[in-house]
Amino acid sequence: MDVPTAVTDFLSQNYPRPRVDPEWLQACYDWVVEDKALNPATQMATIIQEVENQLLSSNLQDSMLHGTGLPTHVANTDQKQTRISGPPVLVEITSITDIGISAYNLNKVRLTREERLAAGEEEEGEGDVDVEGEGPIPNYPRSMLSMELSDGAITLKAMEYRSLPQLRLGTTPLGYKVRGLPAI
Repeated sequence: MDVPTAVTDFLSQNYPRPRVDPEWLQACYDWVVEDKALNPATQMATIIQEVENQLLSSNLQDSMLHGTGLPTHVANTDQKQTRISGPPVLVEITSITDIGISAYNLNKVRLTREERLAAGEEEEGEGDVDVEGEGPIPNYPRSMLSMELSDGAITLKAMEYRSLPQLRLGTTPLGYKVRGLPAI
């Protein structure tokens, strides 16, 4: 069964760039309707929500048409700043690190987190990395994040110039989707 226009209209309106790959969308729609046993005549809102969830969980390299998202010149490292105009672009974080904290300190926190997770600790907080095996799992220190963003075809380096509290090392998963990008 073809993907209903309600689904394609929703995706075009909310995720205009890059465009969703029609083959991926067809397979996704068929899977959602069959796996969740949904009726397109009576449960369209649920179908749309499930398709959106699948899109936001997918790798954009698999689900989007290449060349329909970021302009090709945006990843040019010779330019210090590039502005993107037009509709918002959906991108995913493919790499994230804090460039304002030394690699030594980040590694020290990482090792402490792994040790405390292996010991069964679940509480995160202001754990002391200098006290071995005691306290909650320490949060990564926070300064300035550097990341790589991709629309599925083009990957570019980005850096926050103002803190984005929604993004945190150790919490924000790779593949996290971001819609927008008014200036790069």
